[in-house]
Amino acid sequence: MINGCGQRLVKRNKENKKIIGTWNIRTLLQRGKMQELAEQISETQLEILAIQEIRWGGTGLIKKQNYSLYYNGSSSKTGQAGAGFILLKKMQNYIIVFEPYNESLYKLRIKGKYNNITLINVYAPTEDHTKETKEEFYDNLQYLLDKKPKVTY
Repeated sequence: MINGCGQRLVKRNKENKKIIGTWNIRTLLQRGKMQELAEQISETQLEILAIQEIRWGGTGLIKKQNYSLYYNGSSSKTGQAGAGFILLKKMQNYIIVFEPYNESLYKLRIKGKYNNITLINVYAPTEDHTKETKEEFYDNLQYLLDKKPKVTY
């Protein structure tokens, strides 16, 4: 198991399950970190991994042989924050949309057997941020939650 990675099983029946995890990886700026992350993920059963603190700037998609990385970070401060999702190759056909809301909030919609699934990945401000920054973050999160579809077929 990856140290610090929470794993959650979302199960409808034996034939249709998605294994989802989350991990604050602290940085992908260091040389070889992306390869190290890929190797660690391959040792798990995770199909979707929400990652935080990648510290890359901009928005993008990196497609590799066994997985894809959807990411978004600050457009002005490379080396801070940033997050995204890593999906195994077999999950690619299920992606409806990856939608970064800002450098702290990201939404991924995937097709489900019975209903579509919305995953929201957050990188929340820590205690040392101002009250205004935290309130703005939670207002934006609430907006994103209110905006998600309630039921889709």
